[in-house]
Amino acid sequence: MTVIASLLFLTALVASIGVIMLSIHNAMPRIQEIIDMEFAPAMQQERRIILGDMRRLAPAAIIAFPNAPRAQNADRLAA
Repeated sequence: MTVIASLLFLTALVASIGVIMLSIHNAMPRIQEIIDMEFAPAMQQERRIILGDMRRLAPAAIIAFPNAPRAQNADRLAA
C-alpha cells in the first residue's frame, strides 16, 4: 500500500514540476521583453498596452456600453 501511495505522490510531484516548467517556458518571451524594457539604456516615453496577442504603443479608446434597464416584475411570486 505504501508503494502505491509513494508512486502516486511521485507521479503528482513530477506532473506539477512539469506544469510549472511548461508555464515558465511559455512565458519566457514576455519575461525577456520586460527585462529588456527595464534595463534599456533610455526610458521609453510611451506605455505599452498588451491585450492578449494585440500589442499597441498608444492607449486605445475606451468604449462604454450602456446597461439596459432591468424590468421590475412586482407580480412574480417566489416558489
